[in-house]
Amino acid sequence: MTPYRFVPHTADVAAELRAESERGLYQAGVDALRNLLVGTSPVRSLEQRPIAVRGTDPTERLVRFLGDVLYLYDTERFLPDRVLPLGVSGEPFDPARHHALREVKAVTYHGAAVVPDGDGYRATLVFDV
Repeated sequence: MTPYRFVPHTADVAAELRAESERGLYQAGVDALRNLLVGTSPVRSLEQRPIAVRGTDPTERLVRFLGDVLYLYDTERFLPDRVLPLGVSGEPFDPARHHALREVKAVTYHGAAVVPDGDGYRATLVFDV
């Protein structure tokens, strides 16, 4: 099962995520966000950053989690690699190793939805670019 794919959207970038668990959706979202930020540039799990999971439902938790990951990139230039039980691991952006592709301004609630399905969960997210 492919964890994410980008789908057509009028102005921003939409992604469909699939995973066996809610935490798996976080990883699929991190993978999609990292792809938008630096494409296929390799990112290593060298450091950890804490992120508290917040929200009243799976959709709100996913959007807030990915928003916090994006905040780490915006403020520390920290690129995520793996979702951990209490946050993410990754490494600082290194212009010698990473190619910045685009600015991602936000992870939006517009059209966001997490839905259980027969294989676990699927989600739709829109990234404001």
